[in-house]
Amino acid sequence: MVKPMTRALAPLWLGVMCLLNASLAWAEDVPAVSADPCTSRMGTARTIALDVRGGAEIGTMQYADTLDLAPGEIVFTFDDGPSPDYTLEILDTLDTHCVKAVFFLVGIYADLHPELVREIWSRGHTVANHTWSHQLLHRVGPVTGGREVERGFDAINAALLGLQTEAGEPARAAPFFRFPGLNHTRHLRTQLAGDDIAVISCDIGTDDWRRISSDSVYQRALRNIESRGSGVVIMHDTHARTATALPRLLDTLTERGYRAVHLTASPYSSTLSHTTQITTQADTDQPHGGEE
Repeated sequence: MVKPMTRALAPLWLGVMCLLNASLAWAEDVPAVSADPCTSRMGTARTIALDVRGGAEIGTMQYADTLDLAPGEIVFTFDDGPSPDYTLEILDTLDTHCVKAVFFLVGIYADLHPELVREIWSRGHTVANHTWSHQLLHRVGPVTGGREVERGFDAINAALLGLQTEAGEPARAAPFFRFPGLNHTRHLRTQLAGDDIAVISCDIGTDDWRRISSDSVYQRALRNIESRGSGVVIMHDTHARTATALPRLLDTLTERGYRAVHLTASPYSSTLSHTTQITTQADTDQPHGGEE
Protein backbone atom coordinates (compact mmCIF):
# COMPACT_ATOMS: atom_id res chain seq x y z
CA MET A 1 0.00 0.00 0.00
CA VAL A 2 1.40 3.43 -1.04
CA LYS A 3 1.30 5.86 1.82
CA PRO A 4 0.32 9.48 1.13
CA MET A 5 3.20 12.03 1.13
CA THR A 6 4.00 13.19 4.61
CA ARG A 7 3.47 16.81 5.48
CA ALA A 8 7.22 17.18 6.09
CA LEU A 9 8.18 16.14 2.54
CA ALA A 10 5.56 18.26 0.78
CA PRO A 11 7.59 21.51 0.74
CA LEU A 12 10.64 19.67 -0.64
CA TRP A 13 8.63 18.13 -3.44
CA LEU A 14 7.06 21.49 -4.26
CA GLY A 15 10.51 23.06 -4.51
CA VAL A 16 11.73 20.36 -6.89
CA MET A 17 8.73 20.88 -9.15
CA CYS A 18 9.29 24.64 -9.23
CA LEU A 19 12.94 24.19 -10.22
CA LEU A 20 11.96 21.75 -12.95
CA ASN A 21 9.36 24.11 -14.38
CA ALA A 22 11.81 27.00 -14.31
CA SER A 23 14.42 24.93 -16.14
CA LEU A 24 11.96 23.96 -18.83
CA ALA A 25 10.89 27.56 -19.30
CA TRP A 26 14.54 28.70 -19.59
CA ALA A 27 15.26 25.98 -22.14
CA GLU A 28 12.39 27.20 -24.30
CA ASP A 29 13.92 30.70 -24.37
CA VAL A 30 17.38 29.52 -25.47
CA PRO A 31 17.75 29.59 -29.28
CA ALA A 32 18.51 26.27 -30.91
CA VAL A 33 22.14 25.72 -31.89
CA SER A 34 22.46 25.32 -35.66
CA ALA A 35 23.94 22.07 -36.87
CA ASP A 36 25.50 23.93 -39.83
CA PRO A 37 28.97 25.22 -38.84
CA CYS A 38 28.99 27.57 -41.84
CA THR A 39 26.33 29.83 -40.35
CA SER A 40 28.98 31.60 -38.26
CA ARG A 41 31.64 31.58 -40.99
CA MET A 42 32.18 33.58 -44.16
CA GLY A 43 30.54 30.89 -46.26
CA THR A 44 30.04 30.71 -50.00
CA ALA A 45 26.97 32.78 -50.77
CA ARG A 46 26.45 31.49 -54.30
CA THR A 47 28.09 29.97 -57.36
CA ILE A 48 28.61 31.68 -60.71
CA ALA A 49 28.70 29.30 -63.68
CA LEU A 50 30.56 31.30 -66.31
CA ASP A 51 29.57 30.83 -69.94
CA VAL A 52 32.90 30.55 -71.75
CA ARG A 53 31.59 29.95 -75.28
CA GLY A 54 33.56 32.31 -77.49
CA GLY A 55 35.88 33.05 -74.60
CA ALA A 56 35.70 35.66 -71.89
CA GLU A 57 38.14 38.11 -70.33
CA ILE A 58 37.50 38.78 -66.67
CA GLY A 59 39.18 41.20 -64.28
CA THR A 60 39.43 44.98 -64.31
CA MET A 61 43.13 44.97 -63.48
CA GLN A 62 43.54 44.26 -67.21
CA TYR A 63 40.17 44.05 -68.96
CA ALA A 64 36.99 46.04 -69.30
CA ASP A 65 34.73 43.38 -67.79
CA THR A 66 34.52 41.46 -64.57
CA LEU A 67 32.00 39.21 -62.85
CA ASP A 68 28.59 40.54 -61.85
CA LEU A 69 29.19 40.65 -58.11
CA ALA A 70 27.15 42.40 -55.46
CA PRO A 71 28.86 44.65 -52.91
CA GLY A 72 30.68 42.48 -50.39
CA GLU A 73 31.05 39.47 -52.71
CA ILE A 74 34.56 38.11 -53.23
CA VAL A 75 35.92 35.44 -55.59
CA PHE A 76 39.12 34.02 -54.11
CA THR A 77 41.76 32.68 -56.48
CA PHE A 78 45.15 31.08 -55.79
CA ASP A 79 48.04 30.80 -58.23
CA ASP A 80 51.24 28.80 -58.76
CA GLY A 81 50.47 25.59 -56.86
CA PRO A 82 50.00 22.93 -55.93
CA SER A 83 52.56 23.33 -53.19
CA PRO A 84 53.44 20.41 -50.90
CA ASP A 85 54.28 22.96 -48.20
CA TYR A 86 51.25 25.25 -48.11
CA THR A 87 48.35 24.10 -50.31
CA LEU A 88 46.88 21.72 -47.73
CA GLU A 89 47.10 24.36 -45.02
CA ILE A 90 45.26 26.83 -47.23
CA LEU A 91 42.65 24.19 -48.12
CA ASP A 92 42.05 23.55 -44.42
CA THR A 93 41.59 27.28 -43.80
CA LEU A 94 39.11 27.54 -46.64
CA ASP A 95 37.22 24.52 -45.30
CA THR A 96 37.06 26.07 -41.83
CA HIS A 97 35.53 29.23 -43.29
CA CYS A 98 33.30 27.34 -45.76
CA VAL A 99 34.85 29.13 -48.74
CA LYS A 100 35.24 27.71 -52.24
CA ALA A 101 37.96 29.12 -54.48
CA VAL A 102 39.66 28.78 -57.87
CA PHE A 103 43.16 27.30 -58.00
CA PHE A 104 45.24 28.15 -61.06
CA LEU A 105 47.76 25.31 -61.16
CA VAL A 106 51.15 25.04 -62.83
CA GLY A 107 51.42 21.86 -64.88
CA ILE A 108 54.85 20.72 -63.70
CA TYR A 109 53.70 20.90 -60.09
CA ALA A 110 50.45 19.13 -60.92
CA ASP A 111 52.57 16.42 -62.52
CA LEU A 112 54.79 16.18 -59.42
CA HIS A 113 51.91 16.29 -56.92
CA PRO A 114 48.80 14.80 -58.53
CA GLU A 115 47.44 13.91 -55.08
CA LEU A 116 47.20 17.62 -54.27
CA VAL A 117 45.34 18.35 -57.50
CA ARG A 118 42.89 15.61 -56.63
CA GLU A 119 42.54 16.93 -53.09
CA ILE A 120 41.76 20.45 -54.30
CA TRP A 121 39.11 19.13 -56.70
CA SER A 122 37.68 16.67 -54.18
CA ARG A 123 37.12 19.46 -51.66
CA GLY A 124 34.88 21.22 -54.16
CA HIS A 125 37.19 23.90 -55.51
CA THR A 126 37.67 24.83 -59.16
CA VAL A 127 40.97 23.78 -60.73
CA ALA A 128 42.25 25.78 -63.68
CA ASN A 129 45.37 26.32 -65.78
CA HIS A 130 48.38 28.58 -65.14
CA THR A 131 50.63 27.10 -67.89
CA TRP A 132 52.97 24.14 -67.81
CA SER A 133 56.06 25.82 -66.35
CA HIS A 134 55.05 29.39 -65.43
CA GLN A 135 56.93 30.97 -68.31
CA LEU A 136 56.09 34.61 -68.93
CA LEU A 137 54.34 34.15 -72.24
CA HIS A 138 55.02 37.62 -73.62
CA ARG A 139 58.70 36.61 -73.71
CA VAL A 140 58.27 33.49 -75.83
CA GLY A 141 56.97 32.86 -79.32
CA PRO A 142 53.34 31.98 -80.03
CA VAL A 143 54.02 28.29 -80.64
CA THR A 144 55.92 27.90 -77.37
CA GLY A 145 53.20 29.84 -75.58
CA GLY A 146 50.53 27.62 -77.06
CA ARG A 147 52.35 24.52 -75.91
CA GLU A 148 52.60 25.95 -72.40
CA VAL A 149 48.83 26.33 -72.30
CA GLU A 150 48.13 22.91 -73.78
CA ARG A 151 50.59 21.03 -71.56
CA GLY A 152 49.20 22.77 -68.48
CA PHE A 153 45.69 21.51 -69.18
CA ASP A 154 47.01 18.05 -70.02
CA ALA A 155 48.92 17.76 -66.74
CA ILE A 156 45.96 18.85 -64.62
CA ASN A 157 43.56 16.50 -66.40
CA ALA A 158 46.02 13.62 -66.07
CA ALA A 159 46.16 14.23 -62.31
CA LEU A 160 42.35 14.13 -62.14
CA LEU A 161 42.05 10.95 -64.16
CA GLY A 162 39.66 8.49 -62.54
CA LEU A 163 37.70 11.04 -60.52
CA GLN A 164 34.07 11.69 -61.38
CA THR A 165 31.47 14.32 -60.65
CA GLU A 166 28.22 13.43 -58.91
CA ALA A 167 26.66 13.20 -62.37
CA GLY A 168 29.22 10.60 -63.38
CA GLU A 169 31.20 12.90 -65.65
CA PRO A 170 35.00 12.71 -65.61
CA ALA A 171 36.74 15.35 -63.54
CA ARG A 172 38.38 17.98 -65.73
CA ALA A 173 40.15 21.29 -65.37
CA ALA A 174 37.78 24.20 -65.83
CA PRO A 175 38.24 26.07 -69.13
CA PHE A 176 39.88 28.96 -67.31
CA PHE A 177 43.40 30.29 -67.90
CA ARG A 178 45.48 32.89 -66.10
CA PHE A 179 48.61 34.32 -67.68
CA PRO A 180 51.71 34.07 -65.46
CA GLY A 181 52.56 37.50 -64.14
CA LEU A 182 49.33 38.63 -65.86
CA ASN A 183 51.51 39.17 -68.92
CA HIS A 184 49.15 38.42 -71.79
CA THR A 185 49.58 38.50 -75.55
CA ARG A 186 47.01 39.43 -78.13
CA HIS A 187 47.48 36.25 -80.14
CA LEU A 188 47.11 33.84 -77.25
CA ARG A 189 44.04 35.72 -76.05
CA THR A 190 42.53 35.30 -79.51
CA GLN A 191 43.38 31.61 -79.62
CA LEU A 192 42.03 30.98 -76.13
CA ALA A 193 38.75 32.64 -77.06
CA GLY A 194 38.56 30.45 -80.15
CA ASP A 195 39.02 27.39 -77.93
CA ASP A 196 36.23 28.56 -75.57
CA ILE A 197 38.65 29.22 -72.74
CA ALA A 198 38.10 32.19 -70.42
CA VAL A 199 41.05 34.36 -69.43
CA ILE A 200 40.70 35.16 -65.73
CA SER A 201 42.72 38.10 -64.48
CA CYS A 202 41.70 39.85 -61.24
CA ASP A 203 40.22 42.98 -59.75
CA ILE A 204 42.09 43.05 -56.44
CA GLY A 205 45.74 42.33 -55.73
CA THR A 206 47.21 41.37 -52.37
CA ASP A 207 50.97 41.65 -53.01
CA ASP A 208 51.50 38.27 -51.38
CA TRP A 209 53.95 37.41 -54.18
CA ARG A 210 56.28 40.09 -52.84
CA ARG A 211 58.76 39.39 -50.04
CA ILE A 212 56.68 41.02 -47.33
CA SER A 213 55.45 39.87 -43.94
CA SER A 214 52.22 38.00 -43.37
CA ASP A 215 50.89 41.05 -41.53
CA SER A 216 51.62 43.18 -44.60
CA VAL A 217 49.76 40.65 -46.77
CA TYR A 218 46.80 40.89 -44.41
CA GLN A 219 46.84 44.70 -44.30
CA ARG A 220 47.24 45.17 -48.05
CA ALA A 221 44.63 42.57 -48.94
CA LEU A 222 42.12 44.06 -46.51
CA ARG A 223 42.81 47.61 -47.70
CA ASN A 224 42.41 46.70 -51.36
CA ILE A 225 39.26 44.66 -50.80
CA GLU A 226 37.69 47.42 -48.71
CA SER A 227 38.64 50.01 -51.32
CA ARG A 228 36.89 48.17 -54.15
CA GLY A 229 34.14 46.48 -52.18
CA SER A 230 33.89 43.33 -54.30
CA GLY A 231 35.78 41.47 -57.00
CA VAL A 232 38.18 38.71 -57.98
CA VAL A 233 41.08 38.51 -55.51
CA ILE A 234 44.45 37.05 -56.50
CA MET A 235 46.60 35.21 -53.96
CA HIS A 236 49.20 32.41 -54.07
CA ASP A 237 49.16 29.06 -52.29
CA THR A 238 52.94 28.80 -52.45
CA HIS A 239 53.99 31.12 -49.62
CA ALA A 240 54.04 30.81 -45.83
CA ARG A 241 53.00 34.47 -45.54
CA THR A 242 49.79 33.76 -47.46
CA ALA A 243 48.95 30.67 -45.43
CA THR A 244 49.54 32.65 -42.22
CA ALA A 245 47.58 35.74 -43.26
CA LEU A 246 44.55 33.96 -44.72
CA PRO A 247 42.73 32.87 -41.51
CA ARG A 248 42.93 36.37 -40.04
CA LEU A 249 41.86 37.94 -43.33
CA LEU A 250 38.81 35.68 -43.63
CA ASP A 251 37.85 36.32 -39.99
CA THR A 252 37.98 40.08 -40.51
CA LEU A 253 36.09 39.98 -43.79
CA THR A 254 33.42 37.83 -42.17
CA GLU A 255 33.03 40.34 -39.34
CA ARG A 256 32.59 43.09 -41.93
CA GLY A 257 29.88 41.23 -43.82
CA TYR A 258 31.76 39.89 -46.84
CA ARG A 259 30.81 36.60 -48.48
CA ALA A 260 32.62 34.36 -50.94
CA VAL A 261 31.35 33.48 -54.41
CA HIS A 262 32.50 30.29 -56.14
CA LEU A 263 33.42 30.62 -59.82
CA THR A 264 32.81 27.56 -62.00
CA ALA A 265 32.26 26.95 -65.70
CA SER A 266 28.80 26.45 -67.15
CA PRO A 267 27.80 22.78 -67.57
CA TYR A 268 28.17 22.83 -71.34
CA SER A 269 31.79 24.04 -71.15
CA SER A 270 34.36 21.41 -72.08
CA THR A 271 38.09 20.98 -71.58
CA LEU A 272 38.44 17.69 -73.38
CA SER A 273 40.75 19.17 -75.99
CA HIS A 274 42.93 22.27 -75.93
CA THR A 275 45.27 22.80 -78.85
CA THR A 276 46.84 26.23 -78.96
CA GLN A 277 49.01 26.77 -82.02
CA ILE A 278 49.57 30.27 -83.31
CA THR A 279 52.00 30.72 -86.17
CA THR A 280 50.75 33.81 -87.97
CA GLN A 281 53.00 36.64 -86.74
CA ALA A 282 55.16 37.73 -83.86
CA ASP A 283 53.56 38.89 -80.63
CA THR A 284 53.36 42.66 -80.27
CA ASP A 285 51.61 43.18 -76.92
CA GLN A 286 53.53 44.67 -74.04
CA PRO A 287 53.44 43.03 -70.60
CA HIS A 288 50.71 44.23 -68.31
CA GLY A 289 51.56 42.28 -65.23
CA GLY A 290 53.22 42.46 -61.88
CA GLU A 291 51.75 39.45 -60.14
CA GLU A 292 54.12 36.50 -60.26
